[in-house]
Order: sequence, then C-alpha cells, then structure tokens
Amino acid sequence: MVSFKCKDIGMDCTFETTAANVQELDEKIAQHAREVHDIPSLDKEMWIKIHTAEK
Repeated sequence: MVSFKCKDIGMDCTFETTAANVQELDEKIAQHAREVHDIPSLDKEMWIKIHTAEK
C-alpha cells in the first residue's frame, strides 16, 4: 500500500488517499487535482514533489 496527503506537499487541503501501487495512487491524485484543484494536468515538477511525499 502507498498513500498520499495533499498537505504533505503544502496544499491547504484535507485530501488523503491510499492505493495498492503507485500507478493506482497517481490516477487518484490526478483525478483529485482535476476535480478539486482545477489542475487539468500535473507538470513534471509537481509529480516529483508528489512522489517524494508518497508513503
């Protein structure tokens, strides 16, 4: 299991999610970014930040 919290990358957001693997987690994060933060596509720098924060 891997997990992610928006607050771990400095976002003022209570979103937390877990998944069986990084690919599933990334899909959940991307969907959340689109639907809640109105970010249609995360750039490379943001993915690096996210992957560094994943647990």
